[in-house]
Amino acid sequence: MSLVGIDVGSSSVKVGACSDQGELIGVASWDLTPLHPAPGLWETDPEDIWHATTQAMRHLVQQDAVRRDPPRALAVSASGRENFPADAQGMPLGNGIMGADTRGAEFEIPPEGAPVPEPWCVSCGHLRERMDPIFRLAWWRKYHPEIMEQARYFFGWIDFLAYRMTGRAVMDQSTVSRYMVYDLPTMDWAADRVAEQAIRTEWLPKVLPWGEVIGELKPDVAADWGLPPGVLVAQGCHDLNCAALGAGVSQIGTVCLVSGSYENILIPTDRLPTASMLLRGLSVMPQPCKAGLSVIAVHPTGNAVLNWARELVNTSIETVEGALQNGVRGPSPVMAVPYLSGSMTYWENGRKARGGLIGLTLATSGTDVVQAFMEGIAYDTVNTLSLMVDEGIGVERIRITGGGARSTWWTQLKADVTGRPIEVVAHPEPGTLGAALLAGLATGVYGEIETVSERLAGTAAVYEPDPDRAALHQDKLESYRELMALLLEHVY
Repeated sequence: MSLVGIDVGSSSVKVGACSDQGELIGVASWDLTPLHPAPGLWETDPEDIWHATTQAMRHLVQQDAVRRDPPRALAVSASGRENFPADAQGMPLGNGIMGADTRGAEFEIPPEGAPVPEPWCVSCGHLRERMDPIFRLAWWRKYHPEIMEQARYFFGWIDFLAYRMTGRAVMDQSTVSRYMVYDLPTMDWAADRVAEQAIRTEWLPKVLPWGEVIGELKPDVAADWGLPPGVLVAQGCHDLNCAALGAGVSQIGTVCLVSGSYENILIPTDRLPTASMLLRGLSVMPQPCKAGLSVIAVHPTGNAVLNWARELVNTSIETVEGALQNGVRGPSPVMAVPYLSGSMTYWENGRKARGGLIGLTLATSGTDVVQAFMEGIAYDTVNTLSLMVDEGIGVERIRITGGGARSTWWTQLKADVTGRPIEVVAHPEPGTLGAALLAGLATGVYGEIETVSERLAGTAAVYEPDPDRAALHQDKLESYRELMALLLEHVY
């Protein structure tokens, strides 16, 4: 019988079924409907999440290979940045506010006179951010107290789906570490901070470790999805941590570069966070591996920025890639600042940064512009890896996954400027694979998942760094760093 991973993204819900040998035997997805009630606002209806999950699962189990190898267990991978109140029956009392929604910025300002970072930041592994579920909860209490009076739960996607599937509101260690009231050293809620924030304990999900079964899929849900009775639901994981697991990244010193809408970096570690790490934009989360933790760098750039740039200059992915592959080795004549949504690492006060283009002429082409953004994002990777090394985090291997890995020119550039080989993950769906691996761990299919994950993830290609090409970019990389420092000091 197969194992299913459910991966909840910002634009769709994707499900994938793997045999116990790791072969991907079926994939299905269902798009979500984004809600933008006003500029800068982005919501998702929780019922739309459930509907998309249901539709994707129905399509998955109808596939012939899945019919021959029906699911025995499933687990969920999802972001930890979307939350909403629900009543005692688990019915939503509002929409999930998405991570990119601009509301709650007032909660990112530390109290006057507070040290930076605040002590609780080192305890939970991240700085203040409006997306922290506790600050989202504070936003709901401030602007909709009448709704919070009715609230029994304050769900994220993982505990919401767990509740709908099993009747239990539970969450994993990685996702709850995004709550400012969680304590990494004890791996438990910090009672003093829960009391200080006046959090009702029923609003906090029960924390269930990876490798444990939440319960059986409710009979009515199983019947609705076309599954047999007795399918088990296992504890899943935060999406970035799940993607790393599905990419075969579990050893200290191995980098998982997730080149998706965001360009994120995760490295397994056994080090608890320090004030220095946090001040430089890094965060630390529990990771399902022997090391136990991972250090994270989040870059709101990636394909979200490249898609915007291509639309701006009215050119396609194929056109840009074809032009770049046609012998382009040196840097673009344009300098691009890729921080359309700010920068969360490396730069002091980087969150206030915005995007920009410098060096435009009447001869500038659309490919020049897109190439410049690709370079700026690659330079960010160089800066972040050097920052991690400065903080004592080893960087030995880089494994890349996500849509950005399909660009051979861009992946080669990243290998060149980082000076390290980049291994392309072979498995097409590491997010769903990571969740499926956790389902297999919980049900005893796998005794351990570290070696299994690397074997199943596979490697499709290895890009070796080209020192000569890297040398062509060295001056521009230095200029990029100088430019950003000036912009942050005098413009932004």
